[in-house]
Amino acid sequence: MIIEYLGTAAAEGMPAVFCRCKLCNLAREKGGKNIRTRNQILIDGDTLIDFPMDTYMHALTRGLDLSAISDVFITHAHMDHCYPQDLTMHGAPFAHNMTLPVINIYGNKAVTDKFYAHTKDEIKPDVAKSIKLHTVAPYDTIVTDSGKTVTALPAKHTVGEDCLLYSVTANGKSILIMNDTGILDESVYVWLSRAGFVFDLVSFDCTYCGIGHGPGRHMGLPDNITERERMKMHKLVNKNTKYIATHFSHNNALLHEDMNNLAKKSGMIAAYDGMKIEL
Repeated sequence: MIIEYLGTAAAEGMPAVFCRCKLCNLAREKGGKNIRTRNQILIDGDTLIDFPMDTYMHALTRGLDLSAISDVFITHAHMDHCYPQDLTMHGAPFAHNMTLPVINIYGNKAVTDKFYAHTKDEIKPDVAKSIKLHTVAPYDTIVTDSGKTVTALPAKHTVGEDCLLYSVTANGKSILIMNDTGILDESVYVWLSRAGFVFDLVSFDCTYCGIGHGPGRHMGLPDNITERERMKMHKLVNKNTKYIATHFSHNNALLHEDMNNLAKKSGMIAAYDGMKIEL
C-alpha cells in the first residue's frame, strides 16, 4: 500500500490565502515543505481521501492522472474536503480518453446534497452518468473494485453532520485516516477492537500543531499522543505502527522542520505535501 500526502494544510492553506502573519511570510520566503495545500491523501494511485479545491493543483504538481481515480471517500461537506464543482469536468466535452469512465464518490448525506446543489446548474448529462454517488453512514463498509475494504467511522467535527473517518484495508495492510476530527468517542475504539482491526498506519488531524486542544472539533500533537495511548489500550496498533500528523493550521503552526522535530520527539512524523509512505 502506498500512501501519498498530496496536501497537508487546514482550510486556509499555508501560507494562508490572504494572511501576512510572521509564519505565512516565512513560509512564502522559505518555500519547499513549508508550502502546504489543502488536505488530501492518495492511496495506491486510485483512491482519494477527500476532494478539496486544490485537487487540480495536486494533479499538476504530482503528475497525477485524475481520470484513473476509481473512488473518492469524502469526510465531510466543508469546501476544503468537498469541492464538487471540479467534478462537472469528468467527461465530454471537457475530458476525452479518460483512463476510467466512471468515478465513485462516497460521503454522508450532507456531502451528496452538496454535490447536487453545487453542480446542478453546470453538469452535463454525459458527465452525470460518469459519476456514481454513494451515501454512507458510520460503520458502513465498502469493498471497492480495486480490492480495498473501506469502513466509515464517526468523526467528531461538525455538529449536526455525520462527519466521517475512514479505515482502508488492502493487501494485508490497514490504515486509519483521521482527517478533520477531534477526540473520538470511546465507542469507536471499542467497535474497532471488537472488529479485530490492527492498524499499520494512523494519520491524525493535527490542526492545532504543537498545542493541545482537548475536546472539540480538532486535535493538536498532545491530543494525538493521548489518542495513540487509547489505541494501544484497545490493541488497535502495535510496535511497528507508523503515526503521521497532518492537517496543520497556520494559526498554530511551525515551519516544517520545527514541526517535524517536535513530532519526532513523540515518535510521530509531520507530513508534508508530496510525502509518500509505503507499507
